[in-house]
Amino acid sequence: MNQEQPLQNLNIDGALIREAQIGQAGRDLHQIQYLTVNESFSLAKLISHRQVKAPSGKEEYRFREVLLNKVKQYWIKGVLEKSLYTKGLIDLGLEERLDAVKRPSSVIQEIPNESGQTLLEGKSVSDIFNQMGKGRTLLILGEPGAGKTITILKLAQELIARTEQDLSQPIPVVLNLSSWGNKQQTIADWLIEELHSTYQIFQALGKVWIEDQQLLLLLDGLDEVKIERRETCIQAINKFMQEHGLIEIVVTSRIRDYEALSTRLQLQGAICIQSLTFQQVNQYLDRAGEQLEAVKTLLQEDTTLQELAKSPLTLSVMTLAYKGKKLEDLPNTGSKEERRKHLFDAYIERMFQRRQSQQRYSKVQARRWLIWLAQQMYQKSQTVFLIERIQPTWLSNRVPKIFYQLGVFLFGVIICALISIVCNLISKSQSINLVYIVVISVVLTGSLSITKIKPVETLKWSWQEAKKSLKNGLIGGLFVGLMVGVCFKLTEPQPNIIDGLELGLIHGLTGGLILGLLGGLRGPEIETKTIPNQGIRNSVRNAILMGLIGGLIGGFFGALIGLKLLRPPHPSWLQLGIVFGLVFGLVFGGGKACLQHFTLRLILYSQNYIPRNYAHFLEYATEHIFLQKVGGSYIFIHRMLLEHFAQMEPVSRE
Repeated sequence: MNQEQPLQNLNIDGALIREAQIGQAGRDLHQIQYLTVNESFSLAKLISHRQVKAPSGKEEYRFREVLLNKVKQYWIKGVLEKSLYTKGLIDLGLEERLDAVKRPSSVIQEIPNESGQTLLEGKSVSDIFNQMGKGRTLLILGEPGAGKTITILKLAQELIARTEQDLSQPIPVVLNLSSWGNKQQTIADWLIEELHSTYQIFQALGKVWIEDQQLLLLLDGLDEVKIERRETCIQAINKFMQEHGLIEIVVTSRIRDYEALSTRLQLQGAICIQSLTFQQVNQYLDRAGEQLEAVKTLLQEDTTLQELAKSPLTLSVMTLAYKGKKLEDLPNTGSKEERRKHLFDAYIERMFQRRQSQQRYSKVQARRWLIWLAQQMYQKSQTVFLIERIQPTWLSNRVPKIFYQLGVFLFGVIICALISIVCNLISKSQSINLVYIVVISVVLTGSLSITKIKPVETLKWSWQEAKKSLKNGLIGGLFVGLMVGVCFKLTEPQPNIIDGLELGLIHGLTGGLILGLLGGLRGPEIETKTIPNQGIRNSVRNAILMGLIGGLIGGFFGALIGLKLLRPPHPSWLQLGIVFGLVFGLVFGGGKACLQHFTLRLILYSQNYIPRNYAHFLEYATEHIFLQKVGGSYIFIHRMLLEHFAQMEPVSRE
């Protein structure tokens, strides 16, 4: 018996189409699909896992409230509510896909439909997820552009509303699995790191929440993990669930990418978001009016176009790219991929014509910069772009990398030259000046040669970082201090190696202590940025603050050494200590990251990979609906558009 397809409430409005924001974080059409899953756990399995602990104390409730609010602000306010929705929800039947997951033997039951695929009607994903009971786990599958991210965010919205009413409930946390793809580690360790970097949750607290199974994990984009690591990622998730049996998890993935894997997630159930039917597409176009009449006419006889229109994303793109087009202007030949390419090319062209902005860029320039950005994000498996996260590894050719290293080295030389001038003004002793110039030169050269750029965005005391910095500082300081101290004493009229060793020891201990104190002042990277390049802006501020702190510490030890320990006393050591501490504070307090970032931006600008003012261009791309702004970060409106730009041939320089 044929089941009647559920009706959809479609709201097609000319204004909405004109302002349509589409993509993984926003689209004209939204599909909700669902399944029901029989929940069944053996008593032995339940006993083997520790029960979820209720939060204890007002402080923990406050921490939970803070995390919940950050998830809501970042994903619901920042992504979900900024995307376009039809005023009437589109209710589609879902397909149950129990064959897509490996269910525990204790829950396998005789299923009449041997394929494990069943169409269901009348319920949302939230309804089905709620019916699964405690310890529920779910996989959401779908074709590209089917609405997987929007679906999981709609689920997150309802779960957040529930938890706001009762903070003892598990906290919904949205994370993107693509960040796991950059490092092979356990899911528990990855979660601790992501909670720390994304939501600024102390690692110790994050570890407790995971061990006590206080979180509800919403993991988006399994298919965005690097292809060679997806099997390992599934194995890591399965192992995590075996060790944390009561934590509830939802995972999303493109269906074809998931089916290509040999390993299956061990979840209770799976659903697949269904494609639009031909009837539903026609209903959509009917309500869109005469501006899409040509598309509707061609659709009646063009099976390739019909196949493309089954995706809510591509149908939305059609309404924007082909709006007002004549029938003869539409392509009617070519493969599905060729037609999709033409569709996105037409969309890009239409969006460039969409409206003017204050900051004008030529289409050639803008296209070149978007292609380069998409290629870098695609190669690095990134979905969220932050200006401050550009790294030297984004330099693809050898020559720009050499220029970057030379540029950083040149900045180091300039700083050392300025320090030399200051030292000569403060102290007339060439030997003392030589000591400081050599020490600072070694430190600057060594630190600036580090390739990875790490902005210092917030300042908090960390014993772990302090111990690490103290250890490295003492070892390096003693080595350099002893060497320079001996050389310093050997240059005097009456050489004294013992005094040189003593002086070197004092320098080494002093330098190590300063590095330890400054190194302990670190904080988590702020993921929920509010303005573009906030990380580097904060690094500038913190570099100045750390420089002042370092100058005070250096001045104290300089005075102690020069006036109390050295015979005869050397008053100039006070000033030199201030300079020494000031430089160390500026460099390690964020100045190093600023110099590296500025040099890298300069090289990329000279190669015409980015504009001079990157933030303005990203706003321009957002206005033209290529990107969507989320706080101070940016995402392509959909991964399919990112992939389309990444596959385009680089545009020659103007």
